[in-house]
Amino acid sequence: MPHDHGEVAERKGRTVLPLSHTEIKTIRDQKRNLEVEVAKTLYGYFNQKYKYRIQRLVRTLVNHILTAKNQSALNQALGAKRGQFLMFQRGVEASVHGLNQFLTRELFWTLDNCSDMIRLFGEINEDWAKLGLGPQHEEGQKQLRPDPTFLKVGKGKPVKEGGWGEDFGHRHRGDKDKEDHTGEPFANIGTITRGIDKFQFLPKSVIAAIDRTFGLRPEGGDVSGTTTDSIYALRWAGRVSGLTQDLIEAIQLLPLVTMVPQGHHTMVECAYPLSRHGYIDYHIGYYTTLAPKHSPALFDGVLTGLDKSDRNRHILVWGRGPGERGVEMNEPAEIEAFKKMARVLSAYGFCVTGGLSTFEQAVYVVKTFSPNLLAGRLEGLRKQVGLSELERKFRQFGLPRG
Repeated sequence: MPHDHGEVAERKGRTVLPLSHTEIKTIRDQKRNLEVEVAKTLYGYFNQKYKYRIQRLVRTLVNHILTAKNQSALNQALGAKRGQFLMFQRGVEASVHGLNQFLTRELFWTLDNCSDMIRLFGEINEDWAKLGLGPQHEEGQKQLRPDPTFLKVGKGKPVKEGGWGEDFGHRHRGDKDKEDHTGEPFANIGTITRGIDKFQFLPKSVIAAIDRTFGLRPEGGDVSGTTTDSIYALRWAGRVSGLTQDLIEAIQLLPLVTMVPQGHHTMVECAYPLSRHGYIDYHIGYYTTLAPKHSPALFDGVLTGLDKSDRNRHILVWGRGPGERGVEMNEPAEIEAFKKMARVLSAYGFCVTGGLSTFEQAVYVVKTFSPNLLAGRLEGLRKQVGLSELERKFRQFGLPRG
């Protein structure tokens, strides 16, 4: 259709037409597929470069779990998790005997196996006292899940008592009424339910606001608690095993590398806690910033091509649903200037109240973070945004009126 060709051509230049809801939806879908591909690419890199060291850390964690004084309680705890872990569906017995057998097959451990064991270590920590393993790990994990990020809405203390308020909470999700069954682009995980198929965002989620604002597809897993548990487990095991701090930092990306391809969490849901705790400094859509904070060039050769992919479109969105509109960064200078605004820790700050509702809010945020961003287009966009949808169509396609 000639109108479509004209609009695509204008998008590639200095367009003043805001992106429509339909266009934004297409970009979200492309971005979802791209970010799964990014994580799968990192999986291959980790498999080649870090697999042996990760296996070594996991051996330390499994051996520690097996020191539980109450072996009967440990057997019971493992059995209760049989349906929740991919490894238990693919040959590992959910018992003390199964963990001992697992230790004899280290040569065959995949990164998915290792990630499952790290997650198991985190979940077993919830039963530390009952298992007779001591409280130190439980306390260590809690420190990585501070309020208000993990504060449940309706569970907080009143502000007058020094709390954040009962109606306040940054991670806000619930179970879907009916679970989905998503296939591609995600990996096959058998009968295990993906996080994105099980959970949905609730109104106060900050991650949902970030997704809307930066043209990501809202999935519903929210801030990844598994990632914070993994941070603690890998940090503890790394120190016990004598790994260098640089190596521990690099390996901290393992939950992102394994859970994003499986559809348990999205990239930003994993990258936010990793950034908050100082392991990376992720900028949304700038994938080379997934590299360890103190070794920023580590993944350059791995992710540069995906970073510059045509599917990696940097957009800023305001409004919700069919009424949402957006603007795309087209020029190299714009894309570079937008990077500052896309820093996930900054984005979390200005999305904490629900994201951008209006174009004027979007302008304010742009001018706050990158004053020169979109300088030549803001006035044109402002005029277009002020038009009715029908008027916009007339002007866009040059149609007669009347």
